[in-house]
Amino acid sequence: MRRIQLTTAEHEQLAHLFKTTQDRCLRDRCQAVLMASRGRKRQSIAQDLGVHRTTVRLWLQHYHERGLEGLPIHWAPGQPRRIPATLVPTIQAWVQAGPVGCGLDRAHWTYEELATYVSQTAGIAVKRTAMRDFCQRYDMRPYRPTYRYWRGDPEEQRVAREELEALKKKAQAGACGLLSQDEARFPLVPTLRAPLGVKGYRPTVGTWDNKDQGYCVAALNVVTGPLTTRLLEQPARSTAKTGQSKQQRLQVAFAAHLRDSARAYPASQYPAVVITIDNAPWHRGALLAQV
Repeated sequence: MRRIQLTTAEHEQLAHLFKTTQDRCLRDRCQAVLMASRGRKRQSIAQDLGVHRTTVRLWLQHYHERGLEGLPIHWAPGQPRRIPATLVPTIQAWVQAGPVGCGLDRAHWTYEELATYVSQTAGIAVKRTAMRDFCQRYDMRPYRPTYRYWRGDPEEQRVAREELEALKKKAQAGACGLLSQDEARFPLVPTLRAPLGVKGYRPTVGTWDNKDQGYCVAALNVVTGPLTTRLLEQPARSTAKTGQSKQQRLQVAFAAHLRDSARAYPASQYPAVVITIDNAPWHRGALLAQV
């Protein structure tokens, strides 16, 4: 058995490291060397520290060969990161410019969408967790946005008002049909559950949250007032259940709504039908071009 003999300086270094380190494993190794220097046997040291006798032998051997440098655990470097550091300025520029600056039709970045864009642009397939760790490592995190009131172009607003007034006059004369179309989202009401209770005692419980939602697509005839509507169910976790995203389902519902409007305003009675819509992403696409 190799004995450990410490000088005064070595003993002070070990004692100081034992008292100041936050690493429990390193503290146990320092304590094992200090106990061995006082003549304790490896078996008793292992019993006190709750480790195997061979583990204590390896600790003492490492200290005897390399001193204090042999006590800390040297972890393997592991697998290299999937996103190289050379892409940091590029991804930071994407985040600062936003999805609109990258030519995408969405308002802000999420970890999933940024990972998808990195995969499409750089050819590096990463998941949401890897993208989140990358962003946190380089000081990119979700922030509360600063909202600004964007004022429209007065000239464009004047032209739009004149066009609407002209369309209203044509619609009143029966030359066309003028519809104003929009969508609305309605969260469904939570359902109360009946719990078990004791007579004379009314339990207090929370609601059984219903995460389902409903969408209503409607078009109003500006002149005569009739509504053409269609409902769309939006159950919780609908993407996983149906395999379609929210935009895809709304595109299908809007295409069906346009067909409903076409049946409500046939070409035999209305030579032209004008529908005013906003710039929502589900108002355009290959499916709607076919309608």
